[in-house]
Amino acid sequence: MKYDKKKLRLHLPRLVVFDDTEDLLRNLIAYEISSRKGDDFSMYANIMDSLIDTQEDLAILKKAKVIENHMGNDQRFVDMWNDMCISVRYNDKSERWEEMIHDIVAHHSSLWHRWNAEFHERFFSRPWLMASLFVAFLLLAATIYQAAYSGIGYYEPRNQPNMKP
Repeated sequence: MKYDKKKLRLHLPRLVVFDDTEDLLRNLIAYEISSRKGDDFSMYANIMDSLIDTQEDLAILKKAKVIENHMGNDQRFVDMWNDMCISVRYNDKSERWEEMIHDIVAHHSSLWHRWNAEFHERFFSRPWLMASLFVAFLLLAATIYQAAYSGIGYYEPRNQPNMKP
C-alpha cells in the first residue's frame, strides 16, 4: 500500500476473498502480533476495516477492482472485515504508516477538498446538470456582451450633421 501525494491516490493491493479466507487472514494477523516482526498486514487489515463499513463501501472497492468477493454474499464479507479487526493492536508505530495516514487525513479534512467535492457532486454528477451549467454560462456571457455593446453605443459621440442657422 502507498499513498501518492501528487496524484492524491491510495494504491491498494488486489484482494481475492473466498469462504476460507477469514481463517487465513486471522492467522496472519495473529502471527504478526505474536512474532513482533512487523505489522504490515495488521495495518492493511485495519485500513481496509476503516474503508469497509457498508455494502456500498464494498461496491466502490469492487468497482475499483481492489476486492474480488467470492463469498457469495456482500453483507457476509462486510461483517467479516468489521469483526476481524476488533481487538487488533500494532506492535509499534511505523513512521511509514503514520505518515501515510496523516497525509490521507490531512487531504480529506482540507476545506478546499470539501468544496471541490461538493462542486463536482452538485454540478457534474449528471450530464444534464453539466449541460445546463454550460448553457447558463453562455447566456451570462451573451448578456454581458449585449450590455457592453449597448453601453458603448450610448456613450459614443454621435455624428450630428452641421446645422447652420
